[in-house]
Amino acid sequence: MKTIFVAGVLILLLSFGYLVEAHSFNKNHITTVYSPFYAHYLEKLNKKPVVYCQIDKVIEEKSCQKMETSGEASHERKEIKGSIIHDYIYNWTFMIYIDGDNDLATYAEKEIEKLRQINSSGIVIVALYDGNKYNDSCLYVIFSGKITKINKGELNMGSGKTLKDFIEYSKNYSAKHYLLEIWGHGDGWMGVSFDKNSKDYLSLKEIKEALSNESVDVIVFSACYMGSIEVAYELKDKASYFIAPEGIMLASGLPYEKIFKEFNASMDCESVTKLIVKEYGKYYAHTSTNFAAWNLSKMDDLVQSIGNFSASLNKSMVEMARNATAIDSKFVDLYEFAKFFGEEKIMKAIDETVVSKFGSLHGIEIYCPLPQYYSSEYSSLSFPIATHWDEIL
Repeated sequence: MKTIFVAGVLILLLSFGYLVEAHSFNKNHITTVYSPFYAHYLEKLNKKPVVYCQIDKVIEEKSCQKMETSGEASHERKEIKGSIIHDYIYNWTFMIYIDGDNDLATYAEKEIEKLRQINSSGIVIVALYDGNKYNDSCLYVIFSGKITKINKGELNMGSGKTLKDFIEYSKNYSAKHYLLEIWGHGDGWMGVSFDKNSKDYLSLKEIKEALSNESVDVIVFSACYMGSIEVAYELKDKASYFIAPEGIMLASGLPYEKIFKEFNASMDCESVTKLIVKEYGKYYAHTSTNFAAWNLSKMDDLVQSIGNFSASLNKSMVEMARNATAIDSKFVDLYEFAKFFGEEKIMKAIDETVVSKFGSLHGIEIYCPLPQYYSSEYSSLSFPIATHWDEIL
C-alpha cells in the first residue's frame, strides 16, 4: 500500500512538472509535395513522421536568482515568457538553433552540453534545442556561468515561425553584435533544419522572412552544403558576414570550447568570423572538410561578375567543366569552375569575398547538377534571377 501511495505521489508531481498549454498546429504549413532534400531523409528514415502541436506557454524549470554580469550588478529584471531578461547590453548575443529532431539527435545533445560549459563574460548564449523525442524541445540561456533552462514542449524546427520567434526572443538580450547559427541537416539552397517529427524543413524563403524585421551581424550554418552562393546571396541583406561549409559538415559541429577559450567579447565581426574558421581548422585539421567565412558586402561585385560570365559562357563546355570541378552530383567549386574557363574576374572576386577559409577548396560552391538532379524550383531564387545561371544548366 505504501509503495502504491509513493508511486501515486510521483506520478502527480511529474504531471505538474509537464503542464503545458498548446495551440493548434497550422496544418497548411505541412508540405505534401516533397523536395529532393526532404524526400531523401524520409526515405532514409523509412518512417512516417508524426505532427505534434507547438507549445505556446513555457515552464521555467530552474529558478533564476539575481545574477552578476561582467562584474557589474544586473539591471532591473523583466519577465519575458517565463525567462528573465536584463536591460544590460552585452557585446555579443549568440543565437544557436539546434535541430536534432532526426538522426543527429545524439550529436545535438553533445552540442548543448558543450554550450553549457561556456563561461565567458560580456556575452550571452541563447540556444534552442530539439531532439528526436516527444516534448524534448528546450530553450537555454547561458551567461556568466548561469544557465536557465525552459521547457518548450515539442517545437517544429523546420517552421519559419519557430525560427522567427526564437530570433525575436533572443533579441531581448540586447547586444552590440548578434550571431545566428543554424545547426542540423542541410542541402544548400534546397533547405536546412530537417525536422523528422513535423516532416518539415526551413526553406531559404522562410529564413529570409524570419529575419525580415531583424538582422544579425554574422550568420553561421553548421549544416552540409550551405556554403553555396545561392544561400549567401538570398541572405546578403540580412547579415554582414556568412560562415558555412563548402560540401559536407561534420556532425560534431563547431569546437565551441576552443572558440570561446580564444574569444574576446570586444572583438569586431570580422575578427570573430576569422576566429571561428581558424579554430574549426585546427580542430578538424585531420579531416578533408571545408569551411569558410564571407564578407557579404562583397557579394554584389561577385554576382555581377558571374552574371557577365554566364551571358558569354560556351554552354557546350559546361559538362566538361562540371566533371572537372564537382564536389558532388549537384555542386561545383565556383573558383575552380571559373578557373577552368580562365575567368580571372570571378576568381579575384571570390578572393575578396572569402575572408578566411579552411580546407583544400576555395570556400564557395554553386549549383551545377547532373541533368537528372536539376530542380525547376531553382529558377525562383534571387541568384539565378540576377545572373541567368539557370539558363546554362
